[in-house]
Amino acid sequence: MLDDLKRKAIADLWKRKLDQDSRKLPKSDRHRNLEPDSAEFICALAEGCHSKRLLEIGGSSGISTIALASAARQTGGSLTSLEIEPARQAESKNTISALGLQDWVNYRLGDAGKIIPELGEMDFVLIDCEKEDYIRFFDMLHLAPGAVVVADNIISHNLTDYISHVRKRGNVESITLPIGKGLEITRVSAVQ
Repeated sequence: MLDDLKRKAIADLWKRKLDQDSRKLPKSDRHRNLEPDSAEFICALAEGCHSKRLLEIGGSSGISTIALASAARQTGGSLTSLEIEPARQAESKNTISALGLQDWVNYRLGDAGKIIPELGEMDFVLIDCEKEDYIRFFDMLHLAPGAVVVADNIISHNLTDYISHVRKRGNVESITLPIGKGLEITRVSAVQ
């Protein structure tokens, strides 16, 4: 679970993101972070599932990274954080280091479409990147039996195509939760 220090770091990052949004900065100059309530939830979910091999696709400046690295610390696991924007990832690294979570995070900078095929099986994945990539990245994942995939922005961006796509698979259970901007929680069957 997140402690007060990590919640404060998340609140500070969220406040900056809201300020960037209010100033209508170009999309490329804005942080694109997970909402604090969603971060709290994914931390508890990953920890409760005892996930050891965690992946985030789109770490931005670090809210989800804090949550998932905290979970990895508790489970004795590790988080692979993918981000395509160097400045956002640099800020995330600084924040994670200041919180003492750097030993639980492996940062990868670049196009997730090129990195995901190189990765092994994952127990827990957060997809929070360009919305048109959700289905493609989901299909590229190597998921362990019982793995959980969480996709953000499901309600805010009306991602019905993604929902339909993951629910068509025969070996998953999936539900949309109205947390933050909407999370689709998909669990792969433990029996493959």
